Amino acid sequence: GIILPMLPHKNLIPDINLTPYSIWLATVVVSGISYLSYLLKRYVFHESGTLVSGIIGGLYSSTATISVLARKSRKASEQEATEYVAAMLLAVSMMFLRFMILILIFSREIFLSIYPYLLIMSVVSAIVGWFVHSRQKLPKDTSVESEEDDSSNPLEFKVAVLFVVFTVLTHYTLVYAGTSGLNLLSFVSGFSDITPFILNLLQNTGSVAVLIITACSMQAIVSNILVNMFYALFFAGKRSKLRPWILGGFGAVIVCNLVLLLFFYL
Repeated sequence: GIILPMLPHKNLIPDINLTPYSIWLATVVVSGISYLSYLLKRYVFHESGTLVSGIIGGLYSSTATISVLARKSRKASEQEATEYVAAMLLAVSMMFLRFMILILIFSREIFLSIYPYLLIMSVVSAIVGWFVHSRQKLPKDTSVESEEDDSSNPLEFKVAVLFVVFTVLTHYTLVYAGTSGLNLLSFVSGFSDITPFILNLLQNTGSVAVLIITACSMQAIVSNILVNMFYALFFAGKRSKLRPWILGGFGAVIVCNLVLLLFFYL
């Protein structure tokens, strides 16, 4: 925050809207939200259960949270299986809210275009998560152990590197492949951290229509949820009791996302 006002607005690469200020602004905003969730997890909900860990972790990183929960589920009893999947889906629900906050900070115009879709999907993910949670309850004499603290350094300096990469990729994609290439890139970005890609769309694509930016942001999120599902399956293990619940829960969320995306295009 101290460094940000001192940075210049001059382009680092000719013809590409990439400045030290825009790079650091993305880093400061993402790190600020991550640090808030870190403080909540470490000091407010330190002895929280699995569901709360999913909710708070989703504000920080849904991918990291889902991977951690899937690894921990290997030691879980059969009665606790649905609890972990429900927490993963709640992390996805919070991811939609996190992107709503980020988009509002960087572009009010795009926020007004996209927030109904993100809000609906956040609610859908939460409902599916709660449905999974309600399917299998723990016996009355069983207590849910608090989650161990997996909080790591929340300062997202990797955002700066990925922001530069996606800015350059987006620029040349638009130059040589146009908006159709940008649509393809939005799906491919889901295989990495999509936050820098979406922030790049918000800051550096002034010549692109708001509807295209909205669609690409939604497509990147859908792609990322699909990747998160495979992460959950992989880290939970081949013989995990979570597999049917992961496929069913994440599958339902992905299908609803695709239907909403189709409705957006129509």
